[in-house]
Amino acid sequence: MAHTYFYINSASDGNFPEQELIRLDKAGYTVALNRVAVDNVPPYVGAQERSALTNVLRRAAAGDELVVLDLSCLGSSARDVLSTLLKCRKERIAVRCVELGAIDLAGRPEPAAFKMLRAVVRLETATRSERSSLSLKLAQQCGRSTGRPVSLSGQDRERVAALLKKGVSVSETARRFGTSRQTVMRIRAAFSAPNIPTVARRA
Repeated sequence: MAHTYFYINSASDGNFPEQELIRLDKAGYTVALNRVAVDNVPPYVGAQERSALTNVLRRAAAGDELVVLDLSCLGSSARDVLSTLLKCRKERIAVRCVELGAIDLAGRPEPAAFKMLRAVVRLETATRSERSSLSLKLAQQCGRSTGRPVSLSGQDRERVAALLKKGVSVSETARRFGTSRQTVMRIRAAFSAPNIPTVARRA
């Protein structure tokens, strides 16, 4: 038997979401409180970091449906919302958003709202790429360095090399200095490189 689950993100002080439940009732849904999941997080928090949303999607099975009031309940950005819908489509969970009507946003064929989300994500990606390219070009014209910044000072690099020489692991060393394992391994390689002596030619 298929079930309908409801997800609410009120981003409030954790009070009972009475107004949200009233909106769901006005939209024609019969709400069973044992199938209501509630988060109280800001809208910029990603879908994967919303514990109640994650749990309700794990609980729902193929053929069930998830109802939300607003599109922002499904993620912190167009890309995040699209990712949530694609996950629901893969699990065959219908998704309905009161603010957009009764359509299944995760259904096939793709509804117009889903196609619009795809278009917005493509627009955001293209805009971000163009903005990055322009910033890089302007930085080069101004003579600013555009390479990867050095994450550790010369003194810190020597301390890293000393720890590694004492047998401290790469992971532990990276943790102590708040850097990546790749950075530590590059330092290890640099300090392990053999010094090739210069042989003077005989006259």
